[in-house]
Formats: sequence, C-alpha cells, structure tokens
Amino acid sequence: MSQRSVPSPGIINRIDIDREDPEPADCLPAGEPPITTATLAPGWVALTDLAFLSYHPDRDPALVRTPRQNVTGITLRRSGGRGLLRYAPGALLYALIALGSGVLLLMISPTDLIAVPDAPGVGGLETIVQTLGWASRLLGIVLVFSGILVGLGVAAIVGYWFASSEVALVFERGTADPIECPTDRHTGTRAISTLRDALSP
Repeated sequence: MSQRSVPSPGIINRIDIDREDPEPADCLPAGEPPITTATLAPGWVALTDLAFLSYHPDRDPALVRTPRQNVTGITLRRSGGRGLLRYAPGALLYALIALGSGVLLLMISPTDLIAVPDAPGVGGLETIVQTLGWASRLLGIVLVFSGILVGLGVAAIVGYWFASSEVALVFERGTADPIECPTDRHTGTRAISTLRDALSP
C-alpha cells in the first residue's frame, strides 16, 4: 500500500504529474534534425548543427540546450564519492601531522627533558613529571592511531573514487558552469565515443 506524503502547511491541494522521457527529435525545432544521439543511463544527449541537447530526468532543468559555440569540451568525469573526496586533502594533512606528532611524543618523554634533583622535598615534582610522561605517551598513542585510521579512511575514499562506476558526461562551457549528465561508466564511454565520431571532420 502506498503511503501518502504529508503536505506542506502552505499547500492546500496538489496534483503529481507523471512525466514520460521525451525523444530527442521531439525537443528540437522544425528543420533542425539531430546529427547523432547517444543514450545515457538515464537520459540522452543529442547533437545538431547548432547545439548540444542533453536530457536527464533527475536534473533541474531536465532538458538543457547549449549552442555548440559555447561548448569548449566534453569530458567523462568520475563522480562516485566526489562529495567525500573534497575532504581528503584536509584529512590527509591531519593524518600526517597526527602521525608525526604522535611519534615525536612517544620518542621524547618529559622525564628525558626535565631533570628531577635527588633532594628531599622534590617528591611532588617527580610525581608531576611522571604524570606528564604518562599523559604524553597516552596522547602520542591516540595521535598515532587516529592518524592511521584517518589515513586508511582517505585511502578508502580515493580507492572508491577510482573504482566507482558512477561517472558524469560533462559539457564544459569555458568560465560558465558546466552541464553534467550523471550516468554509468559503460554508457558514458559509449556516449562520448559516439559524440567524438560525430564531431570528427
């Protein structure tokens, strides 16, 4: 049984309209036939003498027309894990600093730097130095292990980015925002090959 979504307080009534994927020829003006079309997953791209047309049902707007003179390049770009990938440089820097600091704290103890004289009444100072040494070793262990864990996390993110089948066919437009069509690697490779053949002189 399908569940009805709870309407927003400002909406009195609503009609959901089912959309069917349009065909490339139906989205072009009369007298502008497509030179070639390529299927994406989902959506499609089409090339005419005047423009690139791209359709992706989950994009807003779903249908984008770009004049050919505005397109500076077409790229098939990895997109899987890209949201996490932007945190990788900062995480890697933290891992390196944590590892370096942790190893340094484990190698150098406050007891090696602070000489406690062998004299009456310095037992409190010796206790403080020993406590500092214990805290230093504990902090060093925490930094080393956290650095290792963060480093492994960065490696996992980068590995997922390389191995992921999620890609995007990207129409580059110079300094303007690119137009992205998310798809899978196999379909995207076939689509960019089709467009390359059609653009070849």
